[in-house]
Amino acid sequence: SRSGATYMPFPDPRSHRIRLTDFRDEAIRARLAALWLDPLSLDPTRATARVTREVAERLAEVAKALEGAGHDAETVAGFLSRCLFTMFAEDVELLPKQDGKGAFTVLLESLKNDPAQFVPLVGELWRAMDSGEFSVAIRAALPRFNGKLFKQPLVLPLTRDQIGLLIKASSADWTQV
Repeated sequence: SRSGATYMPFPDPRSHRIRLTDFRDEAIRARLAALWLDPLSLDPTRATARVTREVAERLAEVAKALEGAGHDAETVAGFLSRCLFTMFAEDVELLPKQDGKGAFTVLLESLKNDPAQFVPLVGELWRAMDSGEFSVAIRAALPRFNGKLFKQPLVLPLTRDQIGLLIKASSADWTQV
């Protein structure tokens, strides 16, 4: 908190103690070095702000292009909200991993060279997320995501470059956004 009055276990109450054997871990040594050399780099709010800013820039490009193609702002916002939630869901492992990556990212990468398949495959994924059933698009059984975000999942067509921007956005750590 940098107030000098209260000390909080860092990074959390379960893993704030460092044992001698922990010094074998490069991440632990880097954290200790940062504690003395650059303590603000350990501030999670700074990491969250940086990740959010990077993601916002990429998604703003997609939004501008979609609105320029004639889609109204509300439709674009709904579409991007579903994309954002899907990226978050894969990072918190509500969607399965495939080859060490989130299933949505893998799907996006497979669609980059064939944008015509974007609308039907992403639409199928979102319908499966809404109903909690098997998704052919990512070849996995999914939990049901209620809340009506995916109830009528309008998928907007994207170009190769726009899919590329979504791929870059999906590479962010969405648990930090």
